Amino acid sequence: MTVLPISSAPISQKTDDLSEKQKNELEHLKKACSDFESIFMHQMLKEMRKTVNQTGMIHGGQAEEIFSDMLDSERSKEMKVGLGDILFNQLSQTIIKPNKPR
Repeated sequence: MTVLPISSAPISQKTDDLSEKQKNELEHLKKACSDFESIFMHQMLKEMRKTVNQTGMIHGGQAEEIFSDMLDSERSKEMKVGLGDILFNQLSQTIIKPNKPR
């Protein structure tokens, strides 16, 4: 599985003339977008596991549920599908105004 970190490629050229406050806001935004993507992936894994476990053939009880939830939580931190990048690029425009072509 390929892990694609949140990139700020379109923004990196513009960060030279930003204030420290704006740079700090961008870092916080990048972290929030990455965290949101992890939460989203965790919820998706949880729903997928519910569908798989509906057969009821093999069930390890509450301990298995707790372990599976913890495992899904850790896996979701590494699963990057690009949602965080899209959010970051869109929301960063509130901090850095995009260049408008003339």
